[in-house]
Amino acid sequence: MKWLPTLCLCTLLSACASGTAIGTDPPTDALPDDGLVRPQGDAPVTMRVGQVLEIALTANASTGYQWEFASDGSPVLAKTTGPATPPPMDTQPPMPGAPSIARWWFRAEKPGEATVRMVYRRSWETVPPVEVVEYQVVVR
Repeated sequence: MKWLPTLCLCTLLSACASGTAIGTDPPTDALPDDGLVRPQGDAPVTMRVGQVLEIALTANASTGYQWEFASDGSPVLAKTTGPATPPPMDTQPPMPGAPSIARWWFRAEKPGEATVRMVYRRSWETVPPVEVVEYQVVVR
């Protein structure tokens, strides 16, 4: 019976290790084919006028950190609402204190180049942000 606590501990640790780190994108094979454009790595995102860009980042509001826009891509991109039906992973309420996925959507309004830059920080702190993400977007 001494092996039972060890087995339980190993199971719990493996479940914790499989989570998504802050700022990482979900695997591309897990993304729905819903017509949205999603950034892939550091490569510039190429879109056509009228297409919608979705940015999804891990966040944890219970820590006081939040994503803020340093640049929102305007006037080439315009913030818009997302799809009426969220992806399945967003339908369950998160556990208190657990990280969640924050999502933003941008419609390509006109041809040109734009930058969407976001910082993850506590609004009351004057130290550098703990994370910065930047997406280069080319609309044709």
